[in-house]
Amino acid sequence: MNPKTIFIAESLPGSGKSTKFIEALPTLMHTSKIVYAMPTNALIRELELNIKINAGISPIVITSETVDHVTAHLEKVLAANKQPLIMVTHEALRLVDPRLLEGWELVVDEVPSVSDCKTHPFDSTSYLGSLANYLTIGPDKKASLNPEHIALVETMIRAKDTSALSKPALEVLQAMLTPKCSVEVEAQSTKGKRLVRIVSYRDFLPAFSYANSVHVLANNVQDTLLGVHAKYQGWEFEPSEFTPMFDGYGKRVELHPFLTGRYSKTQSMMQRNGDSAEAWDDEVQLAAWLRGVIAMIGDEESLAFMHEWVKFKFDANVTKLPIDSRGINGYQDRRIAICLQHGNVSPDIALSLHTLSEMLGVPVAEIRKAIEFERFYESTLQAIARTSLRDRDNLEPVTLFVQNMDMAKYLQGMLGRLAIISTELLMTPWEKQQSEKKKAKAIIQAEAVSMFQSEGIDRQTIAAKLNIPYHQVRRWTAKLQRAV
Repeated sequence: MNPKTIFIAESLPGSGKSTKFIEALPTLMHTSKIVYAMPTNALIRELELNIKINAGISPIVITSETVDHVTAHLEKVLAANKQPLIMVTHEALRLVDPRLLEGWELVVDEVPSVSDCKTHPFDSTSYLGSLANYLTIGPDKKASLNPEHIALVETMIRAKDTSALSKPALEVLQAMLTPKCSVEVEAQSTKGKRLVRIVSYRDFLPAFSYANSVHVLANNVQDTLLGVHAKYQGWEFEPSEFTPMFDGYGKRVELHPFLTGRYSKTQSMMQRNGDSAEAWDDEVQLAAWLRGVIAMIGDEESLAFMHEWVKFKFDANVTKLPIDSRGINGYQDRRIAICLQHGNVSPDIALSLHTLSEMLGVPVAEIRKAIEFERFYESTLQAIARTSLRDRDNLEPVTLFVQNMDMAKYLQGMLGRLAIISTELLMTPWEKQQSEKKKAKAIIQAEAVSMFQSEGIDRQTIAAKLNIPYHQVRRWTAKLQRAV
């Protein structure tokens, strides 16, 4: 076996991955010491109770709810090497000295979120007043913290509640002191704005490297950014012993997609007049679709997952939940969900992908694909699993309103033969109105093509008559036959 191996239990949410691991604990703990890592404190509380009830074991829980200094306490417990089962968050696992995991088995529930690319726009005055004195910007736009200001910056960050600096400025300075983090500053725009980008990667591979074995329990590991990074760093994937036997949820699912084409904020905010609204408006295309959704739902209790820009006024029977829904339980009586997550990488974030590529040794295209998979497909699958879908005793059909036809087909493939796609509410994207400049260009292009293809006029003459560059005419007519 390759020592750089990640054992993966890949199966749908609610299929029993955690349950199978917990059932194996009494036997495992005779010969192994285990660190069990989860994304949130809430999930740790839930699974701690599960372990106590079903396995008769009392794990050591080390979180911000149980101790004051999580990392220091965890390192002390790992070094003592006496506790058979420790439960921690993903973040605590990342921050601990990885060498202390030697001799421990590592079980990671859900794929950790590993990339965090943020952007902060500063106007010229706020940038000069908050950051300019502390940073030096290189030709590659990368910022470095002036050595003489390091101690001062550390003091300001510790005193953040009383600091005169804004929260974004403090966040940028904090990033300057954080390993595997790059701060990049764009040139000032014509509008006097200066974009500051924070590019960071939370690296779990050092922890994986020292552990005796690593098991990740998740719906999908290999298509995530963690999985892609591990693959490019020489790690291999093998099935985990905690992979459950699962033949699907066993209930009928009706999928109602919104758009025939690509789902995005820009398209969702499109108006009938062909303009994309800058702020939410009840006349945008998504609002029109949601009115149909609400009419279909009626007064039935439902869940909705959406970004802040969606300002649609739902009735009280629709409960809004966070986009990252992992570990959110208590809604398994709901059989309806509206999923409006989007995974598109914004132009500002796209500027950061090259730096992330340098950090990870992974091509930009692979990084973009992994990020979009996590934000769009994986996020949506996790969201629908908050409903009664995963309740084996509830056989009522589930209704899911999803972003587009691509998502509907993806979920149908995951959920199996009992999932059907309804096109009752399906909408064709409202078209963006062509600008006057584009219209004029299209008219000239059509005229050039007609002169070449129908009248047999040569390209040089067409260019002169229409007052356009010769190469433009050549490109427009490259694959056309000139009339004789």
